Amino acid sequence: MGLSCLAFRIMTVLADTPKWMPYLPDWRVLCLAAALAFLSSVFFGFAPALQLASQKHRRTFARQLLVGAQVAASCVLLILSSLLVRAVLHGIYSSPGFGYEQVVSVSPRLNDHDYKAPAAEATIRRLAVRLRGLPQVTSVALVKLPPLGGGVTRMDTKVDGRLLQVYPNWVSPEFFSTMQIPILLGRNFNPGDKKVVIVSQAMARRQWPGENPLGKIYWDKDVVIGVAGNAHINAMNDGDAVEIYAPVQTEDMPSISIVFRTQGAPDGLELTCKSIVQTLDPKLFPQISLLKTNFHTAMRSVEILVSILTGVGILAVMLAAVGIVGLVAFTVSQRSKEIAIRFALGSSARQALSAVLGQYWWPVLIGLAVGLTLTAAFSNLVRFMLYGVSNLDPMSYAAAIALLVSILATAALLPARRALKLDIARALHEE
Repeated sequence: MGLSCLAFRIMTVLADTPKWMPYLPDWRVLCLAAALAFLSSVFFGFAPALQLASQKHRRTFARQLLVGAQVAASCVLLILSSLLVRAVLHGIYSSPGFGYEQVVSVSPRLNDHDYKAPAAEATIRRLAVRLRGLPQVTSVALVKLPPLGGGVTRMDTKVDGRLLQVYPNWVSPEFFSTMQIPILLGRNFNPGDKKVVIVSQAMARRQWPGENPLGKIYWDKDVVIGVAGNAHINAMNDGDAVEIYAPVQTEDMPSISIVFRTQGAPDGLELTCKSIVQTLDPKLFPQISLLKTNFHTAMRSVEILVSILTGVGILAVMLAAVGIVGLVAFTVSQRSKEIAIRFALGSSARQALSAVLGQYWWPVLIGLAVGLTLTAAFSNLVRFMLYGVSNLDPMSYAAAIALLVSILATAALLPARRALKLDIARALHEE
């Protein structure tokens, strides 16, 4: 109980939960935990009790099955931890395809105040002019779904039988320079453009492989005029996502946000932006955020999950290792006469180890196979946190399996060494 309270307290601190949230269990939780502990003891003790009652001391199938289940659980937890660690490292050390560290997002939320499109456009234009006049601001752009803002629109289409997840956005021509997204082919939007789109490089390759995308018709009879660099503006976690951009129109203005880039660190500009917005309309309460803060907040949630999964994974590996140690030690004690006879007849140490360990590799291998299957099936559940990493990333799988196998091999060899130090004469005399 003490360990569980301590673990839960650590989790609440890592997750920044409110201080008023209790972490000590009440009597109902204690009763449930006690009942589960009792049932677990009865369940896992039933098979050994039957073996003792029937004098089948050598029967180890139940133990092997338990070890296989522990290996499978350890495999799942370690691979998920490895995937999330890779995602965190990818987010920290690689670029998401756009510059976010010196960008501020301002969402005046005009649609919450029943602004009509013409009035919203006039307010947005005046706000953009005021922000552009700040000395540290280098560029200002309009966007319907601000980067890392949580708002996402997605369209699913099929290309050659494969699902293509398209994330659309509506932006002004300055958006690409403000977010440092290069135009790789074609041109940028011009003021007054309609019925045109710019697609990401990934979308162009998947939608029109081997073809020039310029001039292609997509969406609602829109013409592709440019290809932009890949930038997961609102779908960093989806490595298969592709983007499409359309020019902002007057009817979009009530839901438009503004992003602007600064020369230095944008810290401390929140109050200035709020003051500017409220000079235009005192009723407005804008949502202002630094994109670097949004990015690190998103990464923080992944780090918390990594810590939890890693802790549970280590505990599962320890249980599996203890199970292997117990199984091998039991085998050595039960087969000491056989091992002594093998040595007396001239068997080598390798042959003796093979006799002791041979029957326990199959539950480990089956556990690994089941664990890999379960991980591949359920890894989509954490896909939304895998920034730039596939849920089937081979490096993560290989690293987790190598660690698990090395721990289990060490756990098996430690008690197996007793067989190599066996006193042949004593073992035969005792038997």
